[in-house]
Formats: sequence, structure tokens, C-alpha cells
Amino acid sequence: KQHQTENAINLLKDNIGKEESSSPLFYALLSSIYLDQNEKDMSLTTLEEGVAHFPKNHQLHFELGLLLEKSNRTDDAIVEMRKVLELQPNHSDALNFIGYSWADKNINLEEALSYILRAIELKPENGFIIDSLGWVYYRMGRFQEAADTLEHAISLQPNDPHIFEHLGDTYMALDQGNDAQKAYEKAYELFEDKHEKSAVKEKINAINKE
Repeated sequence: KQHQTENAINLLKDNIGKEESSSPLFYALLSSIYLDQNEKDMSLTTLEEGVAHFPKNHQLHFELGLLLEKSNRTDDAIVEMRKVLELQPNHSDALNFIGYSWADKNINLEEALSYILRAIELKPENGFIIDSLGWVYYRMGRFQEAADTLEHAISLQPNDPHIFEHLGDTYMALDQGNDAQKAYEKAYELFEDKHEKSAVKEKINAINKE
């Protein structure tokens, strides 16, 4: 908090190295600090060491899974999320992660649906999980259910661009071009990443050319 990053790293490393003081939390904190310093490889290595020392700590597996996903290693991330569920079967975020990842890859859709429905039972008002449900409905060709679900997700998370993009894709599948354009325009407004903005802009342009 005082921006003494080097001291914080040294303190955590010293205590991680001592059997009597080592803790899963220290690995998570150290990894987080490395990530803040844009040292993604060190962050990843720290979490891998953490799960090796504390293989039954579900939170370390979860954090490792998230970091692997950021490194575009989705399959490896799913392996870690499965380990989370072995340790804590009702971990809603791990259930949602796996279900959404499969839906995004357009694979294992029935199993993805079951995972996401379990996650919703645990967190019924979580807009991101409801977005996942809408997305798996879309992948399954259940477009009206997808639209209804994604509209509900937006009511819970009105500032998430990914949900608006998903809704735009669904409206296009329902041949509702005007509604799709509005959803895409909102997604474009909310996206900060230039690549994501560009991808949505292409969808808007494609509608305008029709």
C-alpha cells in the first residue's frame, strides 16, 4: 500500500521459504504483485509453486486457472478449474468458467449447460453467470431463450460490453438487425480494448451494408 514493492516481494519470498510461516495467501499476494509489475511469467511461476506446496488449496488452483486463461492457455486453465471442483464442488465461479469456456469454443454444450445451471443455483442473480447461460443457449441454437436470458443479464450488469455483444449476435440470429445494431453500438461504446472495439465495429458496418 505504501508502494514499497521490492520490500513487499522480499518479505513474502522470505516467509514463503520458511516451513513455519509459509501460507497459500503469501503465494497469491506475491503473484498479484508480480502481475501488477507486468511480470506475468514470475506471477505464473509463483502460483505454480504455490499449488505444488499446497495442492489442496482450491483458491490457488482458481487463481492459477484465471492467470492461465489470461495467457491464452484455456485448456490448461480448465484443468485447474476441474481441480477446484474436485476440492470444492460448489465453487460457482469455477463451474461458470468451465461452462462458459466450452460454450465459447462451441464444444461440450450439454455439459456446459449443466455446469452453468449449477452455478446459477448457487448465484441466481449473478449477471455474468446468466450471460454464460445466454451464450450457451446461443451456441445450442436456442436463440429466443438466449435473447431473453441475455436481456436479463444486462438488467443485472448494464455496463458489460461482452453481454451487449452476445445479445447483438443473438438478435442477428433472430433476424432483428435494428436491435442487433443498437446492442453492438452499446458494446462499442463500453469496450476499452481497441481490438474488441474494432471487432464490434466490423459487425456494425456489416449491418449497415445490408
